[in-house]
Amino acid sequence: MNTIRIQKKILTLSCAVLLALPLSTAGPSFMSIYAEDEVAAEDASTGESSLSTVQDDSAQSDGSLFEDQNTNIQSRDGIPAEESGKKKSSKKMIAGYRRTGLVKSVTYDEGNKPSLQMLESQFPSTVDVYFVGESKPVTLKTSWKCAEGDYGSSSGSYFIFVPAFDEGKYVVRGMSLTADMPYIEVKKNPGVAVEMIASAPPTVNEKKVFDYCVNELGLNRAAACGILANMYCESGFRTNALGDGGTSVGVCQWHNGRWTSLRAYTSDWQTLEGQLSYMKWELEHGYSVTLNALRAVSDDAQGAYDAGYFWCTHFEMPDSAHTRGITRGYLAKNVYWQRYGAEDEPDEEGCNDSFEGEYVFDGEGNLNIRAGHSEESDVIGSIKAGGKVEVTKGNGEWAHVLYEGKTGLVKMEYLTAVDTEEEDGAKRQGDAGKAETEQETENSRETKADE
Repeated sequence: MNTIRIQKKILTLSCAVLLALPLSTAGPSFMSIYAEDEVAAEDASTGESSLSTVQDDSAQSDGSLFEDQNTNIQSRDGIPAEESGKKKSSKKMIAGYRRTGLVKSVTYDEGNKPSLQMLESQFPSTVDVYFVGESKPVTLKTSWKCAEGDYGSSSGSYFIFVPAFDEGKYVVRGMSLTADMPYIEVKKNPGVAVEMIASAPPTVNEKKVFDYCVNELGLNRAAACGILANMYCESGFRTNALGDGGTSVGVCQWHNGRWTSLRAYTSDWQTLEGQLSYMKWELEHGYSVTLNALRAVSDDAQGAYDAGYFWCTHFEMPDSAHTRGITRGYLAKNVYWQRYGAEDEPDEEGCNDSFEGEYVFDGEGNLNIRAGHSEESDVIGSIKAGGKVEVTKGNGEWAHVLYEGKTGLVKMEYLTAVDTEEEDGAKRQGDAGKAETEQETENSRETKADE
């Protein structure tokens, strides 16, 4: 019995000695710690391990790396680091919005930039969102933040605001600024006179671009005129046009990265066909808001203006986009709409081309050119006394006129049609009299020479 007790003591002492030996005596040791290892170590003090539970979760994974949608931290075996520590994120991911694109536009005059507090009082307080894995929209309370820079300290003239949520509760999946999100634009009225382009001589590519916009993009004539106005200002419809110090190219002046994408898209990137095809691809994949906006404009002179302005500020986006957008809007309305949009069919006010011709304002002072068929419509220009105008159509009360690059409507009672035949007769009579006088002069010279 004593012998057995002594053997037990010796065995116990031997085990103790072995446990007390340095690890180096047992050979080199390597340890790779993963999330589940740390969980097992933490739970060892409780007398039970959660390692088997973590491994079960891992077994359900497809074995690929999983990107945690909240923290963008990758972990091994498809297990988010947070989950491995049994700490799930309470944040919900916003995957999309029920309404995208331009929600509101705020314009202010030079020197009257509204405060952020004043703007916030005008902005919507809620938006409808879609959460990941859910099909029904949910209304969330939102504030709005300036997408680039600080609105209060910036001296810029154009700002975009996007929704902002409680970062402790929500996270937003990466989205395109104007294509996938609702946004509000805040812009300053130009402090200087906007340049007006009275004419744009037709070019070979111009008509091809117009036909492409109508036939391939499915746009109406007004929207196509808006694109023409921008291409004229950007490149003059030249496919080899270079700008911005050689960093922009083509009819749309694709800049830097967009130029690289153009070259990658097609080997025919230097041709008009290749550039128009890429323009269509951009509209369908990255600029769907612009495409949808142009498809929604009215097919009239105002629609041409709207298309020219929107294309400039959302697709071309040049320096001073707001001011340039106004210029291009008027170019689309005053020049390209007259070239491609005018039609002989009566409009909703009954105007037709039976009144077409040259007229003169033979009154006193100035005759207002208005934006619509009403004396309550905005005044967009005026005709000087004695000024001649071209009437494209009318209804007996109002006439659509073209005067010094401007298009609009005037009351027909103040216009007098120019008698073309009378003018031609007077011109012919004047030419005949001039010829007779020249012949008499020549005869007189010959007589003096003979003497």
